[in-house]
This record gives sequence, structure tokens and C-alpha cells, in this order.
Amino acid sequence: MILHYPCPNCGAEMTYDIKKGKLHCGHCSGEIALSSIIQQSTSWTAEGGTSTEIDGKILAGAEYHCPNCGGLMITKDKETSTMCAYCGAPMILTDRLTGKRRPAKLLPFQLDRQDAEKAFRKWCRNGRFAPKGFTSAENIQRLKGMYIPYWLFQFDTRVDISAQATNVRIFRQGDYQVTETEFYDIQRAYKLQYKDIPLGASRQLEDGEMAKLEPFNFNELKTFDMPYLAGFDSSSYDFDDGELSPSAKDKVRKYAGDYAQGAVSGYSTVHLNGHTVNFEREEEAFIFVPIWFVDYNYHGKVYKFMMNGQNGRIAGTPPTSRGKMAVWWAGISAVLFIITFIGSMI
Repeated sequence: MILHYPCPNCGAEMTYDIKKGKLHCGHCSGEIALSSIIQQSTSWTAEGGTSTEIDGKILAGAEYHCPNCGGLMITKDKETSTMCAYCGAPMILTDRLTGKRRPAKLLPFQLDRQDAEKAFRKWCRNGRFAPKGFTSAENIQRLKGMYIPYWLFQFDTRVDISAQATNVRIFRQGDYQVTETEFYDIQRAYKLQYKDIPLGASRQLEDGEMAKLEPFNFNELKTFDMPYLAGFDSSSYDFDDGELSPSAKDKVRKYAGDYAQGAVSGYSTVHLNGHTVNFEREEEAFIFVPIWFVDYNYHGKVYKFMMNGQNGRIAGTPPTSRGKMAVWWAGISAVLFIITFIGSMI
């Protein structure tokens, strides 16, 4: 099933406007508030497509027909929203956004395409050292807004700490200086809650790449609604909560270890024997987070530009042209030579 939003004024396809927080028509500039769309969701168009989910597993290669031009679309594995390859119309694949695969929440974009293009040019120094064509209008046009699947975990824990401590007191007694040391065996337990532990759930981007874009401000999460996806790419998760839960717990164990190091205080010395973490309750939520993304193949290597769509944090390393770098260094060397030569003449 494909969901799309034809403009009620002119019939053109509407997309989500990041800055206004509304659906916007690029043809007649018509706008519709999200609250109206959600209330009237049954009036929007959903076109048929082949069934793509069996027992919670999305089938790759499902066929869809664009509701705008009728073109046949062969979708990518786990794809949940995209643009028609023929006419560019936004398509939301609603049958892939059901049950457990429907995100509970979403972080809406705060930075739009204009922000992303400006950041991209700055990132590659306006093409000063980039290969020819890297900063071309065509390549910049390939920048796309994407919603990436994440799991957010929350744990209620009991952390038991074992430590040895001393209190040292130094005082004078007659002609003598006395050092008195008291020894303590310490056992303590703390109830600690860890929330918003994020883990990327997509094979498309490596964990290390997404980690460079973090942190996201999860206080700004919104309840998921389909209109947010209009005009953006999105994909469902490749790794479910059960697969990622052990990694989330490893993070919590590290946080608990850091906490334990400073938990026992008020003594002259403290030696931590160890700590154990008991997970008493676990919750998880499937969410989407926003990024701007483009990749570029140069001399057989793929370079990626990624920008956090919420706060503008950037990850990736731009390609550099050896020829441009050689010319730049030749120019610098020539200038230095002239300066040195003039200095020697004075």
C-alpha cells in the first residue's frame, strides 16, 4: 500500500516542510497542518501494492505502482518511504510500517536541504581540493534526507558495589606523632535507571559512522505519524531489539562501572573490589532519527557525507584531488620563494 498526499488545491504531490512543520505543495504553495492531516487520514490516498510482510519479515523486491505516474517501482530491502524513480513523487509504503515495524516515535528534521547544502560546501572547502564534479549541482542534488532506524533502550537496575576503604587520622601524643588507620569492608546497593540508550539498527550505515553524528536530543521525540516521511527516504530495521539488547546492556555495565568508581566517598582511601549489575526491568522503542546523506565514488573508494538532521553535526572525510593539492602547494612554494628572495635582496 502506498500513501501519498495530493494537494487539495491543485492535485500536485505535497511534502513535509521542515521549517514550517506542515505539508507543503511546491506547485501552488498550499499548506496543511499536521493536526488536520492526522484527523483526516482516511481521506488521503492509499494505492495497492503486493504484500511485503509475512510474520514480521519484509520481503525484498516487492512491486509498487506510483500513484502519480503509474510507473512500476521495485523497492529496496526494508525500504519504507522513497521517491518515484520516474516522476519524483514521494511514496510511503504503509504496509511496511505496521505492527512492531511501525516506529513508536520519530525525531523530525530541524535542518532543511538549504542547511545541508551549505554544510556540504563548507565540509569540502567549497571544492578547493575536491575532485572535479564533486561539488557540482548534480552531485549536491543527490543529497537526500533519510530517516535511520534506531532502538532506544531503558533499564531499571540494581548495582551492588563491594569496596575496601580506610580512614587515616594523624595526631601527636606527647613526644610522638601517631598515625591511626581504620579499615572498612563496604557493601552498597543502588537503584539506578538508564534511559535513552541508543543503538543503530541499519546495515546501511556502520555503527561507528552513526556514532560520529551523535548525540541526538531524544527529549524532542514526537509520536510517529506518516506525514513526517513525505519527501524523505526511510528504512525499517535490520536488527531487532532482541539482537541489540546485549550491546545496550554492555553500555549500561560500563556506565555502572564509572558510577561505582565514585559512589563510595568520605574515606581517606577507597579500593573498589568490584560491582555487579542486575537488570530488573527493560523497555525498548523503535524510532527514526534524521540525517542528510550523499555518497561519492572516487578512484574505487566510496566517500560519504553525513549530517545530523537535528543539530548539524557532520561525519565523513571528503575526497581530495592530488592534482589540485599539487597546484596549491606549488603556489605556496612559489610565494615563499619570492618572499625569501626579496628578503635576501634587502
